[in-house]
Amino acid sequence: MISRNPLLQNESSFDLLFCEVVTREAFSIYYNSHFSEDPIFNHVFFSDSYLEDTNYSTSKTRIQFEDIVERTERLDVPASLYLERIWKNSNVLGEDAIDFGFMLIEQMHVLKKNLAPTTLPSDSKIEVSGTKDIAAWNQAFVRSFGIPDSWIPELKNRLSSIVNDRRSYLLVALEEGQDYASGCSLLVIEPSAYMGAYCVGTIPERRSHGVARSLMAGAEQLALQNKCDTILLQTLASDGVAPMYFKMGYETAFERDVFQVRA
Repeated sequence: MISRNPLLQNESSFDLLFCEVVTREAFSIYYNSHFSEDPIFNHVFFSDSYLEDTNYSTSKTRIQFEDIVERTERLDVPASLYLERIWKNSNVLGEDAIDFGFMLIEQMHVLKKNLAPTTLPSDSKIEVSGTKDIAAWNQAFVRSFGIPDSWIPELKNRLSSIVNDRRSYLLVALEEGQDYASGCSLLVIEPSAYMGAYCVGTIPERRSHGVARSLMAGAEQLALQNKCDTILLQTLASDGVAPMYFKMGYETAFERDVFQVRA
């Protein structure tokens, strides 16, 4: 079930690098039981057609929710729901989710920037480059996001495939005088004119030193080299980093509510 929205297509391509998928007529479940406590790597999308259906039915939606809960319990992952605020049925489906027993746990801003021949200026003291060094990228990712040790074997397994995926790039940021990465990001091209920047992280002691900006400058340059004219990224409202990206010329493409069934 592929969305007609190119930004959602890009996000789906990123999800498939880390997740398995169960596809039903009305929805798809992206999941990874190795990351079972995480609602980002375990979530459900309703199909575009369901979200735009003029004959939307609350009673039918309840049946879909019951199916989602049953299947996610079987997979031993959280029943989390992504719902963008761009669809005809977004409001009513969100209300029905809450009535069913979901609760709003997070909000996500999906940002985009239409690229011009000139990109963000790079910092001469921070070198951003592509890498196939899984250990170096993984170390920066784990430290940047506080990833639990239990995730590391699965991350290594997934990254071994990602480094050979022609649509994907691993970036690291190396500061002058350091022999370890201060930050990382993962880039995905899909469809051909769109690049998504994911996992943009900075290790705690190097935050507010321009690392994220340098990573985005490197991503923009790589996007132009690949003839992409749009770059996008996800930010969580709870992180409060969207204003930083607005200063870089990014704007909100759409907002998304993240729901999860009450335990």
